[in-house]
Amino acid sequence: MATTIKVLRGSGFVETQVNSTNVGDLRAEQDIPASASVSVNGEDAVNSTEFGDGSLIAWVNNNKTGG
Repeated sequence: MATTIKVLRGSGFVETQVNSTNVGDLRAEQDIPASASVSVNGEDAVNSTEFGDGSLIAWVNNNKTGG
């Protein structure tokens, strides 16, 4: 069963359907690097953090440089 989440893309959140229900599975499904920091509903998340329909999810790679 697909879960509809809102993923930060650019300056806004975009509804996205995923099969994942936790951050670890979402990393594999969306190709999120293990080094990236992930937040769910504004809180720092670990791989075991679960989420459901309507959750706001964002991630940032920790190795970004430049301005």
